[in-house]
Amino acid sequence: MENDNKQEDQLEEGEHKEKKNWLEWTIFGIGLILLLAILGYLGYQTYTHEPTSPDLHVQSWPDPSTGSPNRYHVLVRNKGGATAEEVLIELALMKNGKELEKAQLQIPFAPQESKREGWVAFTNNPGKADTVLTRVVSYKKP
Repeated sequence: MENDNKQEDQLEEGEHKEKKNWLEWTIFGIGLILLLAILGYLGYQTYTHEPTSPDLHVQSWPDPSTGSPNRYHVLVRNKGGATAEEVLIELALMKNGKELEKAQLQIPFAPQESKREGWVAFTNNPGKADTVLTRVVSYKKP
């Protein structure tokens, strides 16, 4: 008789443990919907993505410091659809169409849709130049 009561108590406890309330089901449903939405979005992006070559844009401006008064800040943005590797940037000080000085900056990686920063220092005062030309000399696709 006691064994029957113990078994009934255990069954009731087991049944009670397996029941989930409405909050647990709601959280589970929301989590499942978010998971499926993310997987669907990633699948769509993978299916429609068209790889393009790197599209590098260079900006530079004076950024002097006490230790380096002729320093320039260089910003490289990769707006393309692929990573650029071993990017070589060249800055040239120009006056009356003649080149006064060149400086180079190498950036190991510029992933797609990213920006990288660096600094170059000139020996001549950039204020003496008419313009500072910037260009991407070379890069590789990994």
